Amino acid sequence: MSSKDAKVKAVSTDQQQLTVWLGDGRVLALPLAWYPSLAEASPAERAIWQPCGAGGGIHWPALDYDLSIEGLLEGRREHRNALRHTRLTRAKNHALRKSPPRSSPRKSSGELLLV
Repeated sequence: MSSKDAKVKAVSTDQQQLTVWLGDGRVLALPLAWYPSLAEASPAERAIWQPCGAGGGIHWPALDYDLSIEGLLEGRREHRNALRHTRLTRAKNHALRKSPPRSSPRKSSGELLLV
């Protein structure tokens, strides 16, 4: 099977390693140090991932970070500008979690209420 046909089935990380299980039975174990954006992320941020590109890639929403299966199979490391981008995304997400919720208008009996 070519690397372009490989589809992600499962992903896990620990402090040292990124492990990716593919639909064809292969298992990739890569040093987390090759992907500084993932290494710097919290375990909770790394735990939430989703397939992208019809299964040909992995997306971490909290980091706005993607890796292609083809790149992993070829041993490609993180792009040099990726860490800067994921740091900005993490800071923005952190600020959004800390900001107070906005009031939204609701109609009730013809009156606008702020909740």
